[in-house]
Amino acid sequence: MDVSIVVLAWEDYERTRACVLSLPAEAEIVVVDNGSSEGIRQALSEFCARQGVRYVQSDSNLGYAKGMNLGVRHTTRANVILSNNDIIVHEGAVERLLAALEDSTVGAAFPGVVTPSGVPQTEGGRFLSVRVGMAHATGLSLVVPSLRIIAEPTKADWLTGPFVALRRSTLDAIGGVDETSFFYGEDMRLCWAVRQRGLRLAYLPDAVITHEDDVTAKRRWSEEEISQRRTREFIRATRQMAGRRGQVASAAFVLGVLLRAAVGRNPVRRAIARGALEGLRVR
Repeated sequence: MDVSIVVLAWEDYERTRACVLSLPAEAEIVVVDNGSSEGIRQALSEFCARQGVRYVQSDSNLGYAKGMNLGVRHTTRANVILSNNDIIVHEGAVERLLAALEDSTVGAAFPGVVTPSGVPQTEGGRFLSVRVGMAHATGLSLVVPSLRIIAEPTKADWLTGPFVALRRSTLDAIGGVDETSFFYGEDMRLCWAVRQRGLRLAYLPDAVITHEDDVTAKRRWSEEEISQRRTREFIRATRQMAGRRGQVASAAFVLGVLLRAAVGRNPVRRAIARGALEGLRVR
């Protein structure tokens, strides 16, 4: 099986162990310990040694992108899968993703994601254009689904990637995972970079993985903080990727966010508003 699977872990032995055990034995597996405490480091190192899995240790938490890129540098095969540690891979999923990469027009392949209770969880969205930003600001997106920022996976410009497969040549061509953000926004940046090279995304709902969403983030941040950080990175990525049009689209979108936050006293909406404003300011 010509694939290397990089599993990024932080302070979580049990989920990392379960993830690795669900992966095909024929794959090259690299576990990146992203700055865990000594006890977790030792447990993961010993487990990887028993399983014949490469263990790569970082002395500090590098964030998602830098951690993944560190792992990729230790891979040797023609295809690479970037994996969160809070996932379980169902039988046949890896093979289906690799088959999709045999099509030279495909730049990245994404599985169908379900929650531990079996509820579909695959998320996707549209790149923030002026049209979509204005529709969000005016409320038009509420009645015109094609102008909403969230999109069905089959119609999305980008997909979330707790488990995403790419040819190593494609990953090298786009410069690896964009390290601009410490956490959040990497999925959209990756899909943008792949599409900029004229390649498309493949969504394979029959290649199934189970994912516990935001397990790592929830150990560090509240729901409000997660919403704030996600929104900030979404706006910041749009501004950086799409140039002048991205600036205009972001401003329009943020206006809509602020109007929604002003209508109610929902703390999550207010956190989203704070994140949106931060996204306009930070580089």
